[in-house]
Amino acid sequence: MSFVKRCLILGVALVWMTGWPISGYAQNLTYAPTPSNPVGRAPQAITTGDFNGDGLWDVATVNGTSDDVSVLLGNGNGTFRSAVSFGVGKIPLALVAADMDRDGLLDLVLALSGADQVVVLKGEGTGLFQKMASQGAGKGTTFLAVRDVNGDGWSDVVAVNSGRFGYYPPFDLSVLLNDEKGGLLAPVTYERDGRDGMFPTGVLVEDLTGDGKPDLSVTWSQPSWRSPNGLVSILKNTGDGAFVLENELKPGFTLSAIQGTDINHDGLLDLGVTSLFSDTVRILLQQEGGTFTELDPIKVGFAPVGVEFRDFDGDQEMDMVVVNRDSNSLSILLGNGAGLFTSAGHFGVGATPSAVVVEDFDQDQFPDLATASTNVDGVSVLLSGDGAIPLPSLSTDAMVFEMESGQEANPSFSHHMMRVSNIGLGLLKIVDVKITGNEADAFSVAENTCMDVRLFTGDSCMLKVGFAPHEPGTHHAMLTIHDNASGSPRRVVLKGLVKG
Repeated sequence: MSFVKRCLILGVALVWMTGWPISGYAQNLTYAPTPSNPVGRAPQAITTGDFNGDGLWDVATVNGTSDDVSVLLGNGNGTFRSAVSFGVGKIPLALVAADMDRDGLLDLVLALSGADQVVVLKGEGTGLFQKMASQGAGKGTTFLAVRDVNGDGWSDVVAVNSGRFGYYPPFDLSVLLNDEKGGLLAPVTYERDGRDGMFPTGVLVEDLTGDGKPDLSVTWSQPSWRSPNGLVSILKNTGDGAFVLENELKPGFTLSAIQGTDINHDGLLDLGVTSLFSDTVRILLQQEGGTFTELDPIKVGFAPVGVEFRDFDGDQEMDMVVVNRDSNSLSILLGNGAGLFTSAGHFGVGATPSAVVVEDFDQDQFPDLATASTNVDGVSVLLSGDGAIPLPSLSTDAMVFEMESGQEANPSFSHHMMRVSNIGLGLLKIVDVKITGNEADAFSVAENTCMDVRLFTGDSCMLKVGFAPHEPGTHHAMLTIHDNASGSPRRVVLKGLVKG
């Protein structure tokens, strides 16, 4: 365990035991990158949840160019199994995980910008999903939020219709109530009159007025993305899932994202908004009566497109992470509990990150980061602290057996050996080894020293594969190795030829 992590753990323990405030070790935050996790083409949004019921965090992305969803099941150590992808429709741009039908399993809600629809995919509890419902939402739905807005106990959907980032007006906002079966009723549309050519770029669904009902906060920008204009419109929930315009704020230019939390512990929800034009994030502190104090803008990376709040350094104060699209980075900003934030560094991720999620992917009690990286078709993960992850290396990716008819019983012809090594820093565990395929019975795992073995850095184990066909000819199968490292399962091609 790193010195920084030990200090953080000790500090949090002291606060819990004594109640004494301690100085944070925030400026020494470290994050270790892991190998990129391939998904579909051009991932646009990312969400997280336990999709297969194993108690571990999984992630999913929507991929705007390949028109599909990719699900990566977590191994519990900061790595993920190989993505399973399935088609969903034209140009998916937004994704949220929520239990829409109240069966205790997470479903996926996504926006098909190319079809002007919101689609609900029912979770099966295994990491697989099937289509449950779809509903028209507006022109070019680009952003989504899910929340029970009318107080009936069912999750509803708020859809931001920005015409795929300002190119296809009209622009508006739609509220789609749950039909109490997991599907969606016809949308009720707001903000239809337009705002001087601006289009909505994000929405926050949280209680801003303290009445227990979630309100809407919407960011707006000019279609050119470089015009000096932008605002936040606040729509108050009237109590039955309907909304009326309550307030307008103008905190910056080309606003691209919004998030909220109680930053200064006064019981009021504060806002953080990102400005694509000025490469900044701005904090809006809410005051009694619903007014907001705009603090000075904070410089981050180039073209920020997302913001999330979380306590990263264990000092019980809210910090921020900002996604910087054009500098391929995340900016971490540390809060002092009064609305002021200082930089804890910029951390590189995959090219053109579009969104970030924050969860403890490696179960070390510290929040980790995962981004959808559009231009590398992958998910980039940053683990807090040392980031000790396993990395398996196979001595071969194919085994070829050749023999003459009658030599099947000769071990020198019918067996091959393969070595599995751990070249990473974390503990490698082989979960399962099996042979699959239509001709799997022609092959066998004759010897396996990898099961129930803990492979530390530099350790290895051996697999002995046998070939014993029942008839001459060419035989094909696959050796499949499941482990706790990124990209599992691993597959080795098996080919056997018996002449004669």
